[in-house]
Amino acid sequence: MKKVLIALILIVSSISLVSCRNKDLITNNTDSLTINVSQENIKIMQLTDLHLTYGFDHQDRKTYKLIDKLIITEKPDVIIVTGDLFMSIHGRRVFKQFIKFMDGYDIPWSLVFGNHEAEFMDMELVLDTLLSVKTKNLYFAINDKVKNNSKNGFSNFRLELKYNDNSILNLYLLDTKLNRTDGIVEKNNNYDYLSNDQVNWYKRLVKDDTVNSLAFMHIPLRQYLEYDKKEGMDEPVHAQAVDTGFYDAMTNPEEGNYKTLGVFSGHDHLNNFSFRLNNDSREPLLAYGLTSGYNAYGKGSKGARIINYNNTTKLMDSYLVFDKELGL
Repeated sequence: MKKVLIALILIVSSISLVSCRNKDLITNNTDSLTINVSQENIKIMQLTDLHLTYGFDHQDRKTYKLIDKLIITEKPDVIIVTGDLFMSIHGRRVFKQFIKFMDGYDIPWSLVFGNHEAEFMDMELVLDTLLSVKTKNLYFAINDKVKNNSKNGFSNFRLELKYNDNSILNLYLLDTKLNRTDGIVEKNNNYDYLSNDQVNWYKRLVKDDTVNSLAFMHIPLRQYLEYDKKEGMDEPVHAQAVDTGFYDAMTNPEEGNYKTLGVFSGHDHLNNFSFRLNNDSREPLLAYGLTSGYNAYGKGSKGARIINYNNTTKLMDSYLVFDKELGL
C-alpha cells in the first residue's frame, strides 16, 4: 500500500510539474539539459556535504552564511552540489528550504545525491520533495533512460553549457547511491559503486561529445586510493567498493578519449586533495571538493572548490576557497 501511495504522489507531482515550473529545467526521461551561460570562460563552484540538519540551528546558519559569502565573493556561473545535502528527520522541510535559498541567487545550479539523503526517508520522497518546490534555477533530470532504481541511482544526466548557442562544456552528474547492495560484505569497503549501466550510459554519450567535460559524483572512484601524499588527506579514502570501468572509459581513445578533464567528489569530509593518477597532464584530475557544511563531521575548515574552464585554451584549473579566507 505504501508503494502504491508513493507512486500516486509521484504521478501527481509530475503532472503539477508541467504547470508550475519550467519543464526544461527539471524533467523526466532525458539524457541532457541545456544551461545557457553569459560568458564562454566558465567558473563552476562545487559545494559538498552540507549535512543540513534542522535548517535553523547554529551550525546550519553558519553553513548558509558560508554559501552566501562564497557566492557573493566568487560569482560562479554554475553551482554543483555533490551530495549529502541533508541528513535529517526533517529532510523534506530542510530540502525545500535549501532549494528556495539557492534559487534566490539567480545562478544555474544542480546536484547529485549522496549516501545520507535517504537516512531518514525513502529516495522516492526525496524526489517528490524536489519536484514539489517551484524553482527557476535548479536543473535536474530523472533519467529513465538509465533505468533509475536502487542499482543505477536517481540522478544521472548531462548538463550542456552553451554560450551564444555554441556548446562549450558538458557536465556529467552521476549517482553513486548508498551502501553496496551486491550482497558482498567487506570490512571498510561497504559503499556502493557506479553500475555497468551508468558507465555504459556515460560511454554512449561521451563518445559523441564535441566538447570537453567534467564529471561530478559523491563517492570517489577507486583510483583516489592511489593518492600517496599527505597534503589534503586527513582521513582514509572511502571509495566506491568496485571499479566498474569509469576511469578507463574516460581515458580510452575509443570512448572518452581524455575529453573528461576531471572528476569531482565529496563524501570524505577531511580530504580535499586533487591529483592525476600518473602525473600525465592529459589524464583527468581526480579531486575532492571542500566540505561546505558545519554539521558535517570534522573540525577542519569548510568552503568550496572552484573550477575554471577556459574555452579558448580548452584548459581547466581549480582551487579551494576556505572559510577563514572569507573572514568567517
